[in-house]
Order: sequence, then structure tokens, then C-alpha cells
Amino acid sequence: MKEDARGENIDVSSEAIAALASQAASDIEGVTVIQQRPVESLTSRVKREFVHMGVKVNREEEAYRLSIYIRVDYGKSIPDLAWEIKNKVKEYVEGLTDIKIEEVEIIVEDIEPPS
Repeated sequence: MKEDARGENIDVSSEAIAALASQAASDIEGVTVIQQRPVESLTSRVKREFVHMGVKVNREEEAYRLSIYIRVDYGKSIPDLAWEIKNKVKEYVEGLTDIKIEEVEIIVEDIEPPS
């Protein structure tokens, strides 16, 4: 929970953080954020992890760790995309919510074959 400029407490939900991270990552050309399948979502609930819109959100004290599951277009540089996603997601989420993002992990689940 954060305190705004007027001294009021503001809590940003894990759903909102995941939605913002997914939106930021999806804006990058050559990247599709993979929505989790129902079985994976159930498994995540049992493990007490929060996965929403292809983003796993882990809260650790005052910081968050995000894992983003993506599909990459064939021929795109995975290290370059991962670096771009990490920076964009961190900047976007921190800028809009004023929460600290400790780490952004990128998991490449699939490569989109050439058309």
C-alpha cells in the first residue's frame, strides 16, 4: 500500500499490475503476451501465485517481481526483445503506479512460425 501526495493510502491490485505489464509488453512489435490456460491458472492458485493476462505477479515486501510469458515472432532477436520488454514494463508500471518493480523475468513460451 502506498501513500499519495495527500497522505491517503492507495492499494494497487495484482490484477491491475498484471494488466499494465501485459499492455506494455504487448505494445512491442514482434511480441504477443500468452494468456495462461485454465489448468495453469488453477495450479498457480494452489501454489498461491497470482497469474493474470500472461503475467505472474509476486509481491515481496515493498517490491514486486513480474514474470511475463510471451510468444516471439520468428526472426526477432530474443535478447533484444527481452531487454526492451523489461525496460518498458518497469518504466510503465512504476510510472503509473509509483510501486517498485524489483525484477521482470521474460519466459519465451513459443516462437511464431514465419507466414
